[in-house]
Parts: sequence; C-alpha cells; structure tokens
Amino acid sequence: MHHPLLFTPRLIIRPFLLEDDVQIYRLNADSEVMQHLPKDEVYTNVNQAGIFLKRYQAQRKESLFARQAVIRKSDGAWLGWCGLKKLEDGTVDLGFRFHRKYWGNGYASESGKAWLEYGFGEASLKRIIGNAAKSNIGSQRALEKLGFQRCPEEDFYEDGFDWLRYEITG
Repeated sequence: MHHPLLFTPRLIIRPFLLEDDVQIYRLNADSEVMQHLPKDEVYTNVNQAGIFLKRYQAQRKESLFARQAVIRKSDGAWLGWCGLKKLEDGTVDLGFRFHRKYWGNGYASESGKAWLEYGFGEASLKRIIGNAAKSNIGSQRALEKLGFQRCPEEDFYEDGFDWLRYEITG
C-alpha cells in the first residue's frame, strides 16, 4: 500500500524508516510520555524499537493507514509520530505521541488535522475515532481542538487504564 507524505506549514509527516529506531526508543523510554499508555510499548533498548519498526513496516503494507514520523521542517527535528490506524473492530483511530520537549507547541493538532483531511478526503472515511486515557488531559484537549466529540457510551477499560472515546465525522 502507498502511504502518504503529508505536509503542513511547519511539518513533514512521512513513513517510518528503520533509522527511526533510536527516536522510537527514546520516545517510548520516557516515563512521562508513557505514563498514560500501555507498558508493553516501553522498550528497554534500541534493538526492541528496531524489531518493532521492522514488524510495523511489514504490517502497514497491508493497510491503507499507518502511524508516521512527524518532522519539523525548519530544522529536521524528529518530533514524534501521528497517524491513522485501522483497529481490529474496523474503526479507524487517530493517534499521536510526541517527545515531551515538544509538548504544548500544537504539533499534535497540526499533524492530526493533516491526517483528518487525508482520512475524510482521499481515504473517503465517514468516521474517525480517538482514544485518550482518562488521566491524559493533554491528549483529550488535542482531540477536542481537532473537533472530536466525546462518545461516553463507547468508553472502555484496557491495559490498566480507563479510556475515553472520541469521534469526528466527515
């Protein structure tokens, strides 16, 4: 499958490269970044992140959607990732994760908006969901800023967290 290269005024959103393993490791090794996320995504070394990337690249070939690296245009900084993912139940989820030092700069909203435009445009989706841990106020605010609405009837408990479900329709 072809995965898009997306651009915003400040960002390049591109497919992961195997060379992103160090960045993925650093991102997922940050306890503050991961405090609201499943612990099985915390890597103890760069090799684990590399194994994840190889598997992810193989899996994404079968999907229209993927999480992708978010790069700042001005200096090439690897900020984190954002993207759409088709879940097992068939819904399509917008997710994002950024290095802590880049929080509060609007990168989740900016990259998320690019993915929503792609999802409702080229991919012809009718609905995109977003999940945020009840304790993760920052992610909830980013989803709300993008126009997502709460779907409390779809909230769930998984991996030790209460998750809030959001949706946006196109």
